[in-house]
Amino acid sequence: MVVCCNQMRRTLPEYSLHESLGYLAYEASGAIRKQIGRELAQKKYPIKAEQFAALVYIWDEDGQPQRVLAEKLYRDKTTVARLVSGIESLGLIQRRSGQEDAREKRVFLTASGKKLMTKVTELVQEILGLAEKGIDPGEIKICKDVLRRVRQNLA
Repeated sequence: MVVCCNQMRRTLPEYSLHESLGYLAYEASGAIRKQIGRELAQKKYPIKAEQFAALVYIWDEDGQPQRVLAEKLYRDKTTVARLVSGIESLGLIQRRSGQEDAREKRVFLTASGKKLMTKVTELVQEILGLAEKGIDPGEIKICKDVLRRVRQNLA
């Protein structure tokens, strides 16, 4: 039996990119990252939004292996190696060889990195507050819960 394209389209649910959960999450995340990047540049901080994301994970778990950081950032090891190298050149982090395996690099915040993160985190919290402006806290909670479940479904 041959089914033509038009018949197949009629049996599939209608899809709208602009209404899909993935697209909306991507757009919201992109808008937040873009605003963070603008504010960091305007306030003359030496980091970019993507570097801030990496620094948050390092701040949360100082001394973690670089490969674990790559998993958390959903990036490949080579991309994260470049990202970490750039942050290290700013004196904000330090890479050290692992104790059990010298080939494994562990990432630590420096005193300068900790100081910067304290300031930048305040700025980012203000931006997130702006992003949530006019939205009921209950709706924000539901949104976060849904996004967590989506991530768990795809883990």
